[in-house]
Amino acid sequence: MKKGVRWIVGLFLIPLMFLLLTPSVYAQVPDRPLESTVLDETHSLSSDTIQAIDSENRAWKSTTEQLQVGVYMTDSLSGDIESLANEVFRKWQVGFSGTNNGILLVIALEDRKFRIETSDNAATVLTDVEARRILEDARSFFREGDYNGGVHYIVDAIGDAFYGTDRAQARMNEFEEEHGDDESIFALLPFLIVVIVMVIILKGGGRGGRGGRGGGGDLLLWMLLNGTSGSSNSRSHSSGSSGFGGGGWSGGGGGGGGASSGW
Repeated sequence: MKKGVRWIVGLFLIPLMFLLLTPSVYAQVPDRPLESTVLDETHSLSSDTIQAIDSENRAWKSTTEQLQVGVYMTDSLSGDIESLANEVFRKWQVGFSGTNNGILLVIALEDRKFRIETSDNAATVLTDVEARRILEDARSFFREGDYNGGVHYIVDAIGDAFYGTDRAQARMNEFEEEHGDDESIFALLPFLIVVIVMVIILKGGGRGGRGGRGGGGDLLLWMLLNGTSGSSNSRSHSSGSSGFGGGGWSGGGGGGGGASSGW
């Protein structure tokens, strides 16, 4: 009889010990902020950025779509970002009841990962494919350490998808103008390499006679065409109180979809 009791007790203790020893994403889920739609545990965002996002959410609240975007920034993950985003979304109840157009942006700085989580209804407007494209386009900001610009860009791009505006592209253009000098230097590298190779080939061709010079010219033309096309391809790829209180953020959130990426 005692052996049976010990066996039953052990049967319950083993799963309990496993749960205690296994890091859980639930322990990381923060309480929802009451006076803002942004929670930045990393202190990376300026007060101007947070106020701007809150202001956008207040403006969206008066529209038919009633889009609502929350932002949660944390230092590191205790699990996978998908589980964290879903649990935060549900706990915060992102979105307004009635329209359920809630979207949550989760960013883990040290892990260099971010995710857009969408409600069921919001996912019909902002598809998983579109959400992933927004994140991939925002990589440029985060790689430069411009977290304010990156978060602004993502929130603007989400708003553009719902309201047909073009604010995110304008922000991207401004970012590319500010960092244009660095990018132009890298864009010129293939051309500089071609020039160096051209000098070497022409010198070699002069010593080898007309035949050698002609062969070098053909090789140079091939390298020049491929080098310039590679440069153009590279540049075309690169261009691409409103808080949870007061009746808001009660959409019931989560489960619609989303996308994850990293930088």
